[in-house]
Order: sequence, then structure tokens, then C-alpha cells
Amino acid sequence: MPIHSLHTASIPNNTRLLVWEITESIEELSKHLTELNLTELESKATEKRKQEYLGVRVALKALLQKEIAIKYDTEGKPQLVDNSFQISVSHSGRWIAVVAHPTRVVGVDIEVPTDKIQKVHKRFLSETEQTELSDCLNINQLQLAWSAKEALYKIIGKEAIDFAKQLRIFPFDVQHEGEILAEHLPTKKQYKLQYIQQLAYTLVYCLS
Repeated sequence: MPIHSLHTASIPNNTRLLVWEITESIEELSKHLTELNLTELESKATEKRKQEYLGVRVALKALLQKEIAIKYDTEGKPQLVDNSFQISVSHSGRWIAVVAHPTRVVGVDIEVPTDKIQKVHKRFLSETEQTELSDCLNINQLQLAWSAKEALYKIIGKEAIDFAKQLRIFPFDVQHEGEILAEHLPTKKQYKLQYIQQLAYTLVYCLS
């Protein structure tokens, strides 16, 4: 499971970020973990889900330099049982992203590029955003906007479940890496998100 090389723009102090590419089998991944919940693992319906389940835990172990069990809150957000870090995880295709901070709530989203994003953009962008974001012609920008809202949802929770009505992405230029400004409309709270866009994936993460 190689760590993907990341050149990141000014990751804030104490923030830990890691991207893994899953290349191992379920058996190979299992060997990296000493405290494996076999009941949880076997509850995953497909081989891919089992790989993701194991991959997230192996990636977190590498990120934190120790193995810590994961629990989930009432909204399904992952947490470390010892509460030593705030964490967020994401996976798409063979890619896994994990981010951690000792005190601040974090959100991360990783997505494999797809042209389908243009077909569904009206579901997650307001009419204003659709106009401001290149009239929805730039697929890379649409992908970043989607990932930004996914990362924010992981921070805010159910109060941001309606992406088009509750979250606002302000205009931004698409580069290899950069910053996106967003707002949670019900509370007027603004967030700065960092992004990295590779040929293989789009990655957006945020600290609240």
C-alpha cells in the first residue's frame, strides 16, 4: 500500500494528512493490524468494502504511528476510541485519504475523476454557484466543488445535508493546489478548504 506523494500548500500546524493507494489483498492488509474486529470485517458485503475497511485502519495506523480502534457517533462519523485526535476519512476507487488533528474538527474527501459530475451538478450547486463556477463547463472545478461540500458535510453534519441550499462555494480558480472559500448559509460561518488535484484523484480537506 504505497503512500502517494503529496506536495501540499501550507498544511496548518499539527495537522496530519495521508493518501494511500490500495494495492494489497484483504489478507495482506489484515497482517498490518493487531486488533482486528473480525465481526465488523465480515459484515462488509463485498471484497471492495472489506479492502476499504482495512485500508482506512492501516492508513490511520501509519498516520498516527500507532493502532487505535475506531468508533462511530450517532451521525456515523468516525472517532478514535481514545479521543487523541479528531479524524476524517474518505475513499474512492483504490484511493484512501485520512486526516487528523489533536483538537480541531476535520473533514476530508477524495474522489476519482468522472465525467458524470456534469450530469448531477444541479443537485449540489445553487443557481448562483452554477453561474459563478464557469457555467458548469469546467469538470475539474465541479469536482472540487463537490469534494469541498462533502468535506464540509463531514464537519457540520446533518445541518449541511442539502448541499445546494445550505452550503455556498465562492468563485475560485482551478490550479494544481489551492484554497476554496465556502459558507454554511444557515449560520453564516465561513470555512477555508485546501485542495490538491492530481490526474488520479481530487482531494479537499478542511479544519473547522
